[in-house]
Amino acid sequence: MHRQVSLSRSEIAFCSCCDAVLARSHGLEVDQLLAITITAAILFVIANVTPVLAIEVGGMHTEANIWSAALSLERGWIAWAAFVLALTTLVVPMLQIVSLLWVLSFASAARRAPACRIALVLLHWLRPWSMTEVFLLGALVAIVKLSTWVHVVPGEGIMALAGLTILLAILGRYESRAWWNFAERAGP
Repeated sequence: MHRQVSLSRSEIAFCSCCDAVLARSHGLEVDQLLAITITAAILFVIANVTPVLAIEVGGMHTEANIWSAALSLERGWIAWAAFVLALTTLVVPMLQIVSLLWVLSFASAARRAPACRIALVLLHWLRPWSMTEVFLLGALVAIVKLSTWVHVVPGEGIMALAGLTILLAILGRYESRAWWNFAERAGP
């Protein structure tokens, strides 16, 4: 058994027997993580309301965003794909961002959030199901492949989605114990 120690910036605690990583200090404070989460929330909104790409062919102009991509698949056997797309690129990231905003906004005020335990357990369960990077990769492949046949214009949503993917990756580096530590330091 090991006792918990405070780690300085970029320090890593290892097991003295097997050298397994026990804890990491990522160096960002609550206010910095809150700023990243607020930025992620803004980018999430931009990515969902602006077009990811626009296609122009034969004088017709069509725009697509994440919502319209999911809704276009709602009929027939492919409805399951629409459900998975909506769940992994809309619902899960939104719940992650809301949970982090909830916990971190109270922690920045040195208070423990009401229902903190529920928010952190939800955050832990949702962690593997956020797939914004998969959607981003698929959209980029579609832009490249379609551009040989039609005029494709990447929209503002693709840039917001790229930024969101990076910010969610930064926030995803924090293991569950780090979020619990922030909540514990905040007090009752």
